[in-house]
Amino acid sequence: MKPAAPLAMLVKTWPKLSETFILEEVLGLERAGVALRLYALAPPSDEIHHPAVDTVRAPLITVPPPEARHALGYLARHMAIAAASPLRYARAIGTAWRQRTWGEFLRGGWLAAQLARDGVAHLHAHFISTPAEVAAAVSAISGLPFSISAHAKDIYTSRESDLRRRLRAARFTVTCTEANRRALAALAPEAQVQRMYHGIDRSLFHPRHRLPTHGAPLVLAVGRLRAKKGLDTLIDACRLLRSRGVAFRCQIVGYGEEQGRLQAQIDERGLTDTVQLLGKLAREQVIACYAQTQVFVQPSRITADGDRDGIPNVLLEAMAMGLPVVATRVSGIPEVVRHHESGLLVEPDDAAALADAIGWVIEHPVPAASLGRSARAVVTRSFDNDLNLQLLTRLLEPAHDCAAHCAHA
Repeated sequence: MKPAAPLAMLVKTWPKLSETFILEEVLGLERAGVALRLYALAPPSDEIHHPAVDTVRAPLITVPPPEARHALGYLARHMAIAAASPLRYARAIGTAWRQRTWGEFLRGGWLAAQLARDGVAHLHAHFISTPAEVAAAVSAISGLPFSISAHAKDIYTSRESDLRRRLRAARFTVTCTEANRRALAALAPEAQVQRMYHGIDRSLFHPRHRLPTHGAPLVLAVGRLRAKKGLDTLIDACRLLRSRGVAFRCQIVGYGEEQGRLQAQIDERGLTDTVQLLGKLAREQVIACYAQTQVFVQPSRITADGDRDGIPNVLLEAMAMGLPVVATRVSGIPEVVRHHESGLLVEPDDAAALADAIGWVIEHPVPAASLGRSARAVVTRSFDNDLNLQLLTRLLEPAHDCAAHCAHA
């Protein structure tokens, strides 16, 4: 029996330290027996990666940038694609001209030729921004069907007209929160848009890994050091907690453009002995941080340009570890954190309310532990990686069925 044609997955960068949700999806699909090939638009920029990346079996090809040094390779591939289907190629050029998406069109032609060589059945793009535009170009040039995973910034900082066009061109789109699904469905009611929560490995993130606590309670936040994470509000909350005489220490794991500003804020508030920026850590090191934590904080906000979190994977990881969590009422976060049921919720940018909630968890360990147990139950029930990926594999089934009978047009 001929093996199923592989699924192509297009990402911006592979691997990327902060995009564990894509790593978990790749690992989950491979566990489900899906043959995968990975394609990236850029090489990795992180000097470290999660060890689990080394267990991925899918081969990786990085699309070269459409620059002069790659011109001959691009020309050869585009000529071959144009010769195979001149009318379709001409229509794709017309679309690129109208939309001013020449870079995506060029990369789409290069990738279309590669996917034809690799015999893939379907292209799935992570992010509804540039990767989805490249995938749409591939489909327009070659006829290969494509789908999209939409997440957070890629939705809320893109033009509505671009989102609508990509949604309509894709065979289906999945997105990681109900809030996202409603926003996208409102833009293109005729498109197939389904919610598919991110999943985590609940055996890896487990309360059994937690350690006995010693010394001052640890307050932990994990994520990219970006404005939407609201970490400056957490630092101000730490100042308030210390002024109230609450004993604690705070660690912030992550990297990004806000590092200098956040460190300056820590210094100005006189918190250098209380709040630490730990920088980049691999997943196993982050789990070690969770193991020592008394309260996990997710102080997300919506920025002026509309950027926001969906449901951060680190929040799910912390909840799976059985940690009491304090988070903000932003985007999809209330879909997993229910106030006084599976955590505590406060309004974004409210340092006093954040300090009150953190202080309550520290000073009420017994009810806080109950919140942690409920948090674990929520994640186990609704955010299991293998269970949630069943939706994606069902949506992809028509492509695999067609692959046995259909050649790329």
